[in-house]
Amino acid sequence: MNRLDVYTAVHKMQRSRLFELTVAAGRTDSIDTVATTRLAGAVRALSDELTSHAEHEDRFIHPLLRIKVPELAAALDATHVELDGHLDDLKETARTQAAGGKDPNALYRALASFTASYLEHLAVEEGEALPAPWGHCGDDELFGIMTSFRASLSPLEYLTSLVAQLPSANPAEAAHLVSVGIDPVQFSSLAQLLATALDPDQLGALEAPLSV
Repeated sequence: MNRLDVYTAVHKMQRSRLFELTVAAGRTDSIDTVATTRLAGAVRALSDELTSHAEHEDRFIHPLLRIKVPELAAALDATHVELDGHLDDLKETARTQAAGGKDPNALYRALASFTASYLEHLAVEEGEALPAPWGHCGDDELFGIMTSFRASLSPLEYLTSLVAQLPSANPAEAAHLVSVGIDPVQFSSLAQLLATALDPDQLGALEAPLSV
């Protein structure tokens, strides 16, 4: 029986963004001030998204883990604090490079190093924190977490999060995200929005679930 997965969809999005941003940093001409300024902005935006994601986990998922698996919850809490420090360092490195830092690959190396650390954290969450509640909680309790999380967001915030996750989802995951994320709508009303984020195969797989 498949149980509720509160991690993988958003983690796929984060891995994709980290990989793409690291490659972009490696390709960026360090003497191109426009390019380095844009790259620094992208680093800030991703850092803010990762910080917000950690805050959501701390608020909605970790309270349950602290009751069911307290040692794991404590380890995850500590890792979040550590990663927050790394994100501050990453943003500072991006600012330095945009201001004309001497090492043209400083931001590339910093992103690669942070990505390596973050991937280890995601592996722990998916390998240990994801299955841990399944042995202690019923589906109603798990769905209650997601319901509370969704209720904390405005409709625009939730739709933005949903669309951001879709490009890195497989067709079945994308269909599930859409089916639980928005009410039934005519596909034509969302086609233009989704076409900016999805490839043709993903878009085609969603057309039937979105139609009423």
